[in-house]
Amino acid sequence: MSSTPLLYQGTLSSSSWRLRIALALKGIAYESVRIDISRDEQLKPEFSPVLPARQVPCLAIDGQLLYQSVAILEYLEETRPTPRLLPSNPAARAQVRAVVEVINSVIQPLHNTPVRKRLQAQFGLSVEDGNAWSRYWIEHRFDDLERQIQTTRGEYCFGDEVTLADVFLYPQVASTVRFDADMSRFPNLAAICANLRTLPAFRDSHPPELQ
Repeated sequence: MSSTPLLYQGTLSSSSWRLRIALALKGIAYESVRIDISRDEQLKPEFSPVLPARQVPCLAIDGQLLYQSVAILEYLEETRPTPRLLPSNPAARAQVRAVVEVINSVIQPLHNTPVRKRLQAQFGLSVEDGNAWSRYWIEHRFDDLERQIQTTRGEYCFGDEVTLADVFLYPQVASTVRFDADMSRFPNLAAICANLRTLPAFRDSHPPELQ
């Protein structure tokens, strides 16, 4: 296995996007293998050895093959803690992880590519109907995040230091353009992401399709 980290990723995958941001924030140089999940390339036999869950992202680093974005980011935080993306205070750390969990487990899974494809194949949903489905769940849960972050935000989700909450929030918000979500309803989330986009790690992470 190469000594240079290797990221297997999809450009429009928000889970992959999180890793691009975190790797940049931590100054970790890496090589990239782009996998088109819209064409189900992650299911090809040649990727089976490096994509055990047949999902992106997957990161080869330190002689290890890591998958699932939360687990990978926790590993990077433990092995490369500068800059720190989780607060040292346990209560603050739990708050950050709560935002991470809402985005990773509650919002993103309901509108990811395999779910939308299944809705179209099994129930005959049009692309427009699939986008409406995605938009409903995004906006429904953004209501919760908007209220939650209102009490904690500064320049970013938790004060003026970037945390994993920001790393997860930014791709989720930036991806909403694909589903015509109404971000005017969420001024806190929109303002935080506008601030984050001024930072190179966030600005330069954008997939070309969403520039």
